[in-house]
Amino acid sequence: MGIKKVILGISDIKNLFQSVKAKFSVDFQNYALSSLKRRVEKFMNNYFLSNIDELIIRFEKDRSFFEMFIKSILVNETEMFRDPEFWFELKNVVLKKYRYATEIKIWLPETNSGDELYSLQIILEQLNLAEKTSIYISTLSELNITVIEAASFDQKKMEINVANFERFEEDGNLEEYFLKQGNLSKLNTEFNSKVTIEKHNLFTNENPGVFDIVLYRNKMLYFNPQLRIDALKNLTTSIRPGGYIAVGIKESLDYPLWENDYTVLSESERIFKKILK
Repeated sequence: MGIKKVILGISDIKNLFQSVKAKFSVDFQNYALSSLKRRVEKFMNNYFLSNIDELIIRFEKDRSFFEMFIKSILVNETEMFRDPEFWFELKNVVLKKYRYATEIKIWLPETNSGDELYSLQIILEQLNLAEKTSIYISTLSELNITVIEAASFDQKKMEINVANFERFEEDGNLEEYFLKQGNLSKLNTEFNSKVTIEKHNLFTNENPGVFDIVLYRNKMLYFNPQLRIDALKNLTTSIRPGGYIAVGIKESLDYPLWENDYTVLSESERIFKKILK
């Protein structure tokens, strides 16, 4: 007989995340439970855990195991230059506005992999904006920090990245921004000189500052309505007047009276400009 797979009820998921909030101050209770349920079941089956109590005991005994769990249930940005139309718009409609700025500050909240960061860094290099741009990356999982800092891809993943880049820039050569290290392609380390990566919780920690641009693309797909409102209101306080937020083509600024805070810069790519007041 094969090993019986775990099937959880919604009450199991609620109990799990009540415990996670109480013990680790990480709150998933306003995420879409059906999506979390699938990811938690997959994680438990991978580690042969039969019930929620076993899972919580493992967390208490081994904090690194808890970090593995957090990393596994968060949604990753899976490819560089995914949705090339967005990156084209960001480059030509948003970032080019800053060519005479003395300083640019960009925040990527709740980042779970480095794909968006690396894409952004390459565009900044193309526009000669890299030296005056500071990028702040925040993530819920310490394990994500290690992955992001590594900035490397295997051959198969690199082929996907190259194909996306060629859609973004027909005559471009993505590999010129990478160094070959055995079977891996590693982003030129010079690009990382003005990047700060820290563990940070958007909903419980103080925001890291005020920024010109915030990229929060497709992060809210798994939030319930109240959490989306909380996220957007929180992010809005960290965008300077005249700055920009991108929320992803499947998202909107879904909170009351958002029109008082933003105008639409790009309807198709869901980029908004904060109103000067």
